Parts: sequence; structure tokens; C-alpha cells
Amino acid sequence: MQKEILINVESQEKRVAVVEAGVLQEYYIERPSEVTLVGNIYKGIVESVVSGIGAAFVSIGQSRNGFLYVSDMMSSAREFDLLDDGSPEAAKEEAARRRTPRPRPSDINKLVKEKQEVLVQVVKEGIGNKGPRLTTHVGIPGRFIVLMPFDNHLGVSKKVTDRQERQRLHKILKKIAPAFNAGLIVRTAGVGKSERDIQREAKYLYVLWKRINRDAAKVKAPGVVHEEHGLTFRILRDIFSEDVSRVLVDNRDEYKKLRNFANNMMPAMKRKLMFYREKVSAFESRGIEKEIEKLYRKKIDLKCKGYIFIEETEGLIAIDVNSGSFSRRNIEETAIRVNSEAAEEIARQIRLRDIGGIIVIDFIDMNRDRNRREIFNILVRSVKRDKARIKILQMSEFGIVQMTRQRVRRGVRRVSYQKCPYCSGRGSVKSVTTMAIEVLRAVKRELDKARLKEVRAFVHPGVANYLLNEDRPSITKLESEHRAKIIIIAEPEMHIERFRIQH
Repeated sequence: MQKEILINVESQEKRVAVVEAGVLQEYYIERPSEVTLVGNIYKGIVESVVSGIGAAFVSIGQSRNGFLYVSDMMSSAREFDLLDDGSPEAAKEEAARRRTPRPRPSDINKLVKEKQEVLVQVVKEGIGNKGPRLTTHVGIPGRFIVLMPFDNHLGVSKKVTDRQERQRLHKILKKIAPAFNAGLIVRTAGVGKSERDIQREAKYLYVLWKRINRDAAKVKAPGVVHEEHGLTFRILRDIFSEDVSRVLVDNRDEYKKLRNFANNMMPAMKRKLMFYREKVSAFESRGIEKEIEKLYRKKIDLKCKGYIFIEETEGLIAIDVNSGSFSRRNIEETAIRVNSEAAEEIARQIRLRDIGGIIVIDFIDMNRDRNRREIFNILVRSVKRDKARIKILQMSEFGIVQMTRQRVRRGVRRVSYQKCPYCSGRGSVKSVTTMAIEVLRAVKRELDKARLKEVRAFVHPGVANYLLNEDRPSITKLESEHRAKIIIIAEPEMHIERFRIQH
């Protein structure tokens, strides 16, 4: 099965698509104005301590204070667990961990005081009125391992299930850990790697931490000490694997940066990294643009003529499965066919949209327990490829499945849409930035088709204002490349999601 990573870089947006056998499986987006804080390390100042909720509010130099739970100061990273390799030592560690009482909210008063300086890392993006979530358990991620300088924890990712491999990796960690005086966690990409590979990366991360630690001493709080890699570097570090056939990058500068990154961190990727030269974008030629557009719709059609309906709220997502026009004589058979296809598509849509929080799925009712178990197992298998933490409860007799999915960053919809000014917030429309990008993309398509001296774009006034001011450099660049004049015309009556191109 061919697996490709497509990277599209434009002045106002970077996009990454992971495509398997022609089907979009993962999608990521980042804009300069909305760069994620997750992974960044800050020297913060405690603004207030609220023992009632067991949290401290910490100023990190951003528009909103971050919040630091007592559990994120006393407990290490939850993404990983201790290795149970059957040894007496491991058994003792696990037993001790279970005996350790959960921190009480009031314990926060023993750990931090107002005006105290603290070194923290962002583990979850701020959503709505909430600020970013912080931890004092700093983690420096590499390709194969995570270095945790304030912990002595040695472990392996939960997603590594092979017992022998876990034992092998744990032995490597125990051997090399004393040299770094820090916790080490093996990531899924570390499976099969040699002691030399893991030790070399540990040395690199340790040197990086030493530099971060020196910088922290110089930074005046509140302020940033270390910034996580941007989208393209982060994605390649975290998702590139041997089964990727090629990585296509459509921007020469980004391509050069990624080549240098591959030289230092991922030599195996270098031969698969290619500069995309075609006029028609890789996203268009592979039908990815149409797939991305579907991510903003509530209704998703299934091949069997049924459909699923996704309704997102602030903290809960409801997903309904409907048979649509698909039917068979046997109602149970109809339900099984639609539900089985829906289970796979729901897992894919949750991953693509980066939906987080509480998710409730209402499958079509089935009478037999065996059939309910079968659909539930399909859903469980389908979400296994998701990198976010997921917990699923068994399907009820009414066909209801409840699950939670880790929310780290703002989902695709939240990045690309804004509250609708036409309906007082009852719905949403594409943001001005999103529409400006789409307009320039359409203009570029017209200029690529034929040699034109002039192209006119009729757009909503808000979009016109953004294009003529914020995006003026992009227009100038297009005009220079195609030797054509681009005229932006504001039409007061035009809907914000509509535009017209004339030449």
C-alpha cells in the first residue's frame, strides 16, 4: 500500500496530508498567526493559586494565563506507563505507583506560591476561554525517545505491545540512563532500533536540554525559553516511518530546510524527500482538496448510501449513523452493513478533524449482542492508528458508544472557521484568512492555465481588505511570477464564502 506525505507551503498557511492508497488518512494545518504553543517551554510567574480546584494560574507571557494542575506537578507524563517486564523490580515499581495516593486539590499550596517563578511546558492548547494547560514535567521529544530531565522514569510507549520488544528496549534504557541522570521514554518509532541509535539520540537531546537550561537562567519571567519545531518538522519527526514511499514538498525553501533536518535527525528520510515541481498542486492532482472540503461538513456520505452526521459543541461531539437510502429486506443486515462502514469512517473523520473531548456515537440499533460486539471491535481496530489517547466504553444495548479523545490542539474546523456574523453565532463560516488563501489559490490556477495580462477577483469586502493589506506580498509575488496584473474588487453584497474570478 503506497503511503505519501504531501506538504503544501504558502505564505499564510502550511498544510500536511498523509495519503494511503489514494485516501486521505491524516491532515494538519498551521498558520503563522496561529502557531501552536504545545511543546513550548516557558519561565512563568504564578499569578494565583486556587486550592479549591487544585490549580495555579501561571503567566507565561501570552494573552491568557496557563493553568497548572496539582496532578501535573506531582505525576509524570500520562502518555506512557512503566514497563511490566515480569522482574521483581518492575513489580515493586508498579505496586508503589498504585499505592501512591492521588494528589488532593489543597496540595497545590505546598508546591507553589504566588509570584514564584516556575519552568513549565505547554501540554494542551487553550480552547475557548481556557488558557493553555501546563506541566512541570518537561519532556524533550526526539524521533525515538523522549528525554524527561526532571523525572527518573524509564518506560516504553503503551502502543508498543510486543512483550519481548518492550523487555529489550527497557534493558537498553537501564544501561544508558545513568549517563544522563534523567527519565527516558521510548516512542513507537523506537521499535526495532539498536542501542547505538537510542543512545545517540539521547546524547543529542541531553545537549539540547543543557542549552535550554542555560537559556532559562537568562530569560526574564514571564518569557519563552524554548519553542517546539514548526508543523512540517514536527510531523516528519513524529509520523515518518519506513512504510512512507515518499515525501513531496512544493516549496523550495521548505524543501531545503527539511533536507538539512533529515541530514541531522532522519538520514533514512533523505532519499524519500522530493521537491514537487508540477504546476497542478499535489493536493489537487490527488483529489485531496475535495476531501479537505468535506472535513467542514456535518454530513458525510458513505459508499453504501448511508451517512453519518457530526455535530460539534464546546465540550461534546455527537455522531449519528443513518441508513439513508440503503436498505435490505432484513433490517438487522442493513444495520450491520451501514454500521460497519460507519465505524471505520467515524474513526477516520475524528482523526482528520482532530476532534477531542467527549464523543457519543449513536449507531443504528441492532438486536443481537454478537452484532453489537462486531461493530464495536471494528471501531476499536479503526482507532488504533490514532496517535491521540482514546478511551472507549462498551456499546450499550441501544447502540450507543461513549469515548473520549485527547484534545491537544485546536481542531481543523476551529482553525479554519469563525463565528458566523450572519446568524449571531448559531453556525460558522470560513474565516477571512481562509477565504483569502482560497481566492489566491483560484487566481493562481487561472494564471497557470493561460498567459493572462490581467485577472480580477470579486470578493467580500472583509476578504478584499485582508488581501490588499495583510496578503499584499503574496499578490505581488504572483504578479511577478506570471507577469500579470491582479485586481481585487470588493463587492458589498457578496457572501464571505463566495468569490468570482474574471479575466
